[in-house]
Amino acid sequence: LVDVDAASSLPEYNFRCQTAKIMLECASLLENDSSDANDTINQCAESAIQVLGSLIAQNDEVIEVWYLLGCAFMACTPPNPESAHYYWENALTMLNKVKKGLEESIDDYDDDECIENELEVIECQIIDVKKKLGKYKEDDEDEDMED
Repeated sequence: LVDVDAASSLPEYNFRCQTAKIMLECASLLENDSSDANDTINQCAESAIQVLGSLIAQNDEVIEVWYLLGCAFMACTPPNPESAHYYWENALTMLNKVKKGLEESIDDYDDDECIENELEVIECQIIDVKKKLGKYKEDDEDEDMED
């Protein structure tokens, strides 16, 4: 019962997502600062991880949250590439499923241009995640454009 009360007292989902993004941005800005700010960077990154974790617990089907969790683990000092890769791999899997679903249902929509634009956006996101994972090669983009 205590967990239910705690969960119901959390701010709205979108507010928490935006808050986590701000925490990650703060960590990024501090990282670029020449002063010794490792503790503050870790506080920002760990807070973002906690907030994003609550979002995953509430809804584990939001690709952006999986992606941001990977970014948060890499923002820690030292970075945690194993955890980051785990979340990025999940985001990539989800993006590929969305892409496949759109491609399979493209004939069902009247507005082909809208679907094609959505597919382009998803393809850019897939490329971004592949780059994070170190799996992206320029040849991949050429192959995708030929499909």
